Amino acid sequence: MTVLVVARQEDARNGCCDTRSVLWNEVCRDLANQDLSKATRAAGTRAGVEFELLAAPDRKVVDAIARAALARGADEIVLADPRGSGLGSFERRRLRRRSPVPVRA
Repeated sequence: MTVLVVARQEDARNGCCDTRSVLWNEVCRDLANQDLSKATRAAGTRAGVEFELLAAPDRKVVDAIARAALARGADEIVLADPRGSGLGSFERRRLRRRSPVPVRA
């Protein structure tokens, strides 16, 4: 079993001095890493559980989740906390419709 925590990533702006996206992406990765640490502590030392961070493009997060599930041979996608997942209701519906892997939330 693999536990993925998603960190949405904005496209970096092409301006010479615009660091907002870079900083925001770093904040998102830091928050996702904190969630990953919580998940690791909650699962303990169970054998066969892997923990990973999925940095996904903000506008294609649903596709990134579906691709990650396929690449890992997942039987299903489970959103442990649908409202706290960072996916809005539209994105959750879209994930259920588009994912070739069943979604449970």
